[in-house]
Order: sequence, then C-alpha cells, then structure tokens
Amino acid sequence: MSLQLHNIHHSYGRHAALTDISLSLNDGEILCVIGPSGSGKSTLLRTVAGLERLQQGKILLDGECIAQPNHSPPPERRPVGLVFQDHALFPHLTVAENVGFGLNHLTPAGRQQQVDELLQSVDLLALGARYPATLSGGQQQRVALVRALATKPRVMLLDEPFASVDTPLRRQLRQDARQSLKRSGTTAIVVTHDPEEAMAIADRILVLVDGVAVQFDTPQALWQHPAHRFVAETIAGLQSLIGVVAAEHVTTAFGNLPRTILENSEELDVGREITLGIRGNAISIEQDAETGAAAIVRDIRFDGIQWTALIEPAVEPAIEPAGGTASAQLSVVVADAHTLQVGSAVTLSFTATTALVYN
Repeated sequence: MSLQLHNIHHSYGRHAALTDISLSLNDGEILCVIGPSGSGKSTLLRTVAGLERLQQGKILLDGECIAQPNHSPPPERRPVGLVFQDHALFPHLTVAENVGFGLNHLTPAGRQQQVDELLQSVDLLALGARYPATLSGGQQQRVALVRALATKPRVMLLDEPFASVDTPLRRQLRQDARQSLKRSGTTAIVVTHDPEEAMAIADRILVLVDGVAVQFDTPQALWQHPAHRFVAETIAGLQSLIGVVAAEHVTTAFGNLPRTILENSEELDVGREITLGIRGNAISIEQDAETGAAAIVRDIRFDGIQWTALIEPAVEPAIEPAGGTASAQLSVVVADAHTLQVGSAVTLSFTATTALVYN
C-alpha cells in the first residue's frame, strides 16, 4: 500500500469536519472523493497535502509515517504534487518555464528534454514559449497537471481540477488526466463534486457525508450496491420514495410496491415507515389499469438518450417523512412518449425491479 490514512479527525472549533477517516491506496491507484458541500472533501485533501495541520491520526507513505499531530510538515516537505481549480501557474514564466520550475537539479539539456516530453504528452509542445494568460482554461489545466507531475511526486492531489471548464472540454480533460496519472504510476486523490467525473476517473471512490465515510469502493460497486442515500441518488441514479410497510406491500403516494421486490423484506416490520430507492427505468406507466393509485403526467422530455416522463401523485401524499425528505415526483423512462400527454392520469407498476431500503 503506497498511501494509508489512519483514524483522521479534523475539527474547526466545535464543528467536526472529518471523523475517523481510514483508507489504504495502492501504488498508481486513483481515488476520487465526493460528497455534498461541506462534507469534508477539501479538508481531507488539505490535511494530506499539509495545508491543514493534522490534528488526530496519522498518514503513512510506503509504510513510513509522514504526518501525525506532533509532526505535520508543510507541503513543500512532502512528496506530493498539487493541482487546484485555479491552476496557480506563474504568470511571469512561460509554459515551458512553469513545467520546468521544480527541475533545477537537472542539467539544462536534461531539464529541457523532460519538459518537452511532458508537454508532448498533453499535446502542448508547440506552446512552450507562450505565457499562461495566452492559453485557454483547458490548456492551463493541462500545464498545471504536467507541472505537478514533473517532479515525479509519490502522491498527486487534485482539488476540483476541472470545475472551471465547460462540459465537453471537461470530459476530454479528465480522460487526459487519468491517462497521464496512469502513465506516471502516481497515486492520486481527486476531489470533485461531479459524480460523472468520479465514475470516469476513479479506480475507487470515497463518499463523505458530514465528515463521515459512508462508502469506499469501486465505481461499479457504488452503482450496484449503494450503502447510503446520497450514494443511491447521486451516483446510482435511484429516486427516493417514502413508504409504510404492510403485510404484502409497501404503501407509497404513487401506489403499492410488492414487498417481494425489496431487499431484506423479511426484516421489515408491518407499520414501519421506510425510505426506499428505485430506478426510473424499471417503473412502467399504465394508462388503463384498474388498480393502483392514480398519478399525473407533469412533463415529458428527451435527454438525448431516452424519453422520460415527470410524474406526480394525483393527490397530496398522506405519508409525511419522519426525517429528511423524499421526492414528490418521479422520472419514469417511457418507450414511446407519443402515447402520453401532459396532464393525463396514469398508474405506475413497480414489479420489474429490486428496490433499495435505506438505513
């Protein structure tokens, strides 16, 4: 294991920003850290970087302790590379001079060769003599990445590196970044608020909610087996419903779900209020059904891949959640949008899926 965090705690006054964070990363592994705003993502990165003094726990690199409360060296004394959203390039240096900034231990010829190789790897060799202000945001971000990689750090830390770039370019940049990191063999931690980005870049994903690690696993595992409501809704694409358990079904504002589609259904007591997640492409719409609670089609839209219908209960939900909220709308994938009309009454069938019951 190249990087290990053991029992990391961090607080700002009485506010606990991180609580008991422990993980191990392999050589060359890319970790994405994702979570709601204020969940502790950037605090975790800053703690590893040395921008925040370690308050509790320890950080090991290749088995050697590089930080603990009584020994928390600053970033320049840690084998880490840093890339931030604002690039932080030196405006008075050329692109080539930026990339070669930390390579003064090499001969001029050796430094030039390494700078050229790095710029060539991100298709920027022809721009080496230009200054950062003359580059696009995407070009600046590529320069920032290879500059950080130039010194061959053991760990790369990237904080929202593509947030300021438009969507089409962001997809290309994150692909380039993953390939660059994999070529270098550098272990990396990437903080992002974008679940699509995390799924595209990461070997594993750490999900923080209120400073607590609620899930740490591969992208596939998070998609297939979300362990927390935030993961289910944000990464796995599930929609939340409030329901009350009955003998044979769960009563919701959109109709009854058979208990047979629920995970661990036998553990649910009758009368218990639950929050469950369900995928929109496994809900079917029936316009002429004789059973089930009626719902209303509020909108129909095409997202470039499929048609979805926005469905609301026909009557005000009688079930009020005891804690938190759940959607009063469902997005349902429809095979033929032309068979539906906005404002029409429909019923929903939930028999074609497995629903997740949140803890």
